[in-house]
Amino acid sequence: LDQMAKGDMPDERQLRTIAAASLDEQKEVWKAHKPSKADPQVSWWSIAQGLTKTRMFARDASFGDDLAAAYGIFWAEDLFAPADEDSRYTTDVEAYLGAQQEWMTNNLPKKGVIAEANTWGEPELPKKTERVYGKPKKSDHTALYLDRNGKVQEVHFRMPEAKRIKGKDEDPVVAPATRPDVTRKGVEMIGDFRTDALHDALARAPIEDDMLTALLILAFAGENVKVESANNGNGYAYGNQRIGGHAASLFDVEGKLSFDKDTLRFAARSMLVDVLSCQENRTRSGIVARAAGDVIGADIYLPNMGTDEFLSCLSRTALEATCDGISVTPQPRVKDTRAALVAAFAERDFVHPSAHFAPDRDALGTWLTSNTVVEEDGELNEGDAHPEDGADDRDPDVTTESFREAAE
Repeated sequence: LDQMAKGDMPDERQLRTIAAASLDEQKEVWKAHKPSKADPQVSWWSIAQGLTKTRMFARDASFGDDLAAAYGIFWAEDLFAPADEDSRYTTDVEAYLGAQQEWMTNNLPKKGVIAEANTWGEPELPKKTERVYGKPKKSDHTALYLDRNGKVQEVHFRMPEAKRIKGKDEDPVVAPATRPDVTRKGVEMIGDFRTDALHDALARAPIEDDMLTALLILAFAGENVKVESANNGNGYAYGNQRIGGHAASLFDVEGKLSFDKDTLRFAARSMLVDVLSCQENRTRSGIVARAAGDVIGADIYLPNMGTDEFLSCLSRTALEATCDGISVTPQPRVKDTRAALVAAFAERDFVHPSAHFAPDRDALGTWLTSNTVVEEDGELNEGDAHPEDGADDRDPDVTTESFREAAE
């Protein structure tokens, strides 16, 4: 306390650890770490480490007062815990875990086992069993185990089904593994053949515009496409799942692509909504989203930005520039100028010039340059794929001509 009075204070977590220790424990650790004339600074971290003990909380205990008394467990109160929380704890880990083990033994359900937790805190279930994550069946088994916090957890598992040889009721015999009709290498070769055929068909086969749109939606739903969607209440998750739903809406009950124009139009719009984003986070689509908004006239859907929340993001110079042309006189204080603008924009809409969708011409030019394929005498630019790297060695002129023939 004398050291703290000098202004040398531990942080909140260290203070809680020190306060929870007994005076005898504090004295013992203080002797080992008290400051000297050469080093007057106290290492509160070392003191807190010396007093740290694992806490096992009463709120995580399955056993009652009878087992607590039998194992000699005494509860202490955490004075820094919220008032509405059961903060009782004990540092007698061995007694706590022993009481938990006895409770599991006494309350083991029918067809239940007590499992041990592995290094990652997961239960070690019997070999060849399958853990059940959904609703268990009556035939499933139950395993009780203690997690890393000493809390009793319950999981369910399913025993493997025994395979019997027809006509025999003796010991179960596991059927021998059979060689598949097509090996893994054969499956990979088929994948290559299909990919080449698909690409040739996309280049040469006649495809109507509606079907092209549908195929584009299918492509976005592919397993090799990752979409960080902004169109979700919880942030970025579920982008691919949502797009997969849009693609699924184009199939009929027999699993064939079959749709009317309204269904296709709705799926295409929904897919674009889930993909394109102008947010300044990892869902950001970049300049293509602004170009898309510009071409469809999205500017008219921008909200009124003449609010105090947005105007507070503008500098004095920007606020004064906004005053021009709307009969608002800049005030000596920025706060007053902003209030005058808010009042003025209550009757008219305001969109900041930088918020319009039209992309910056220089930025768009840079993007177009970096994404335009330039071929000169068949040479590849630095950083382009080399033929030996698996690049498509088809003549681009032939491919372009194929596209034209397919379109005709």
